[in-house]
Amino acid sequence: MAIFLENCPQFAIAYFGALKAGAVNVCLNPMHKATELLHEFEDSGARFLVTSDPGWAVVAPIRDRTGLEAVAVTAYRDFLPTTPALPVPPSFLEPPGPRAGAEDFSVIARRATPLVAPKPRALGDTALLQYTSGTSGVPKGAEITHGNIVANCELQRLYIRFTEADVPLGVLPWFHITGMECQLNMMAYVGASLVALGRFELATCLDAIRRYRCTLTTLIATVNVAIVNWPRTSEYDLSSLRACFSGGAPVPAEIARRWEALTGYRLIEGYGLSETTAPTHINPPHRPKYGTVGVPLPLVDAKIVSLDDGRTELKPGESGEIVVRGPMIMKGYWRRPDATAEAIRDGWFYTGDIGRVDDEGYFVIEERKKDMIKASGYSVFPAEVEAIMYRHPAVAEVGVVGVPDPYRGEDVLGFVVLKPEARGAVTETQLVDWCRAEMSVYKAPRTIRFVDALPKTASGKILKRALREQGRARGDLT
Repeated sequence: MAIFLENCPQFAIAYFGALKAGAVNVCLNPMHKATELLHEFEDSGARFLVTSDPGWAVVAPIRDRTGLEAVAVTAYRDFLPTTPALPVPPSFLEPPGPRAGAEDFSVIARRATPLVAPKPRALGDTALLQYTSGTSGVPKGAEITHGNIVANCELQRLYIRFTEADVPLGVLPWFHITGMECQLNMMAYVGASLVALGRFELATCLDAIRRYRCTLTTLIATVNVAIVNWPRTSEYDLSSLRACFSGGAPVPAEIARRWEALTGYRLIEGYGLSETTAPTHINPPHRPKYGTVGVPLPLVDAKIVSLDDGRTELKPGESGEIVVRGPMIMKGYWRRPDATAEAIRDGWFYTGDIGRVDDEGYFVIEERKKDMIKASGYSVFPAEVEAIMYRHPAVAEVGVVGVPDPYRGEDVLGFVVLKPEARGAVTETQLVDWCRAEMSVYKAPRTIRFVDALPKTASGKILKRALREQGRARGDLT
């Protein structure tokens, strides 16, 4: 069953209801466009969909090209109080839109009858297909099992001392593995009350912590930056928080120090991927170390191996690929045995991230082996963006890279060689606008530069390092 929603009660109802019924969830990014959705509908074989009115507006035109048998549409406001205690996104208050060909989620909920019994599932059965892109540019579905989810929740519970008395703030998107596992699943696992926000809005986020006395939250680096840089943050009482975890991108040491000065406690960084059901590493809450992602969770093995042979374990301080194994590692990539065999070897998952371990056992992420871009905590793969951009009739060649951005971590920069007949007929701004209409906003290049040719190796491979250097030299996106 596919879920195409922003954070809302309907998401949790659909998510846990599907799992209890024995179905497999496919949680889709609510920023996706039709082209992106088509692949995930087709690849997953999704038969049912729960979405919002804005989501249905995207899906309805392509419904006949999918295998969807039934669609339930909800208005976000259906599950909101008449007067929300905190501001909500304007779209959450909009009335229902046209729903021809779909059913009303609220009507279904009202006429629902209790299940006779949940459909039994084994720990090794697939619970979730979590789509993550790759260097091929084609998103792959990571098969996350019930056992993966339970194992990670239990390890987090023990390590963080998460209890039913905690009040976590749920501001990360639940379609993303970090928000799903560290907030939605953990809330249910320990029986805590989750304060759910539809989207991140700075004042609303801080007011929610103050109003509901939140004790824990997990954020991404860009949110941490926004909070410490906002002049009014000190006006909010954040004393109820006992810990804030951060992931998705490295937190600059200066930001971490400013966070500690502002809140009185240290920021705790961690590390994980969709394929690992989120965290495999977390900084010890009693002794976090800035600039690292911490140490492996209990029952998790991690090491640094040589980039040359992928087997030789390196010494502390030496850089290589991070590989991990443990009970939260995915079963494999859905219908992709070759990709699975490449990623999981002898029980070890090869992360594709380059890092090192220090003499105290703390892991440091240095760079991404696969040229992945981390923009505002989201993973962006250049090959996927390039594949979409090549559909534009004016584009002859394109190279996409990430360049440093002080707020987003990295931003997407595209270098484009136009077809001869298109030169002078299309502008860089027009192409940026086209990209934003064809792909999720965080993937679309924020800046595009027209060039006469792309730097290449003798074999014809585009030199991404040279493009990144050009972007930095010209001050793009900085």
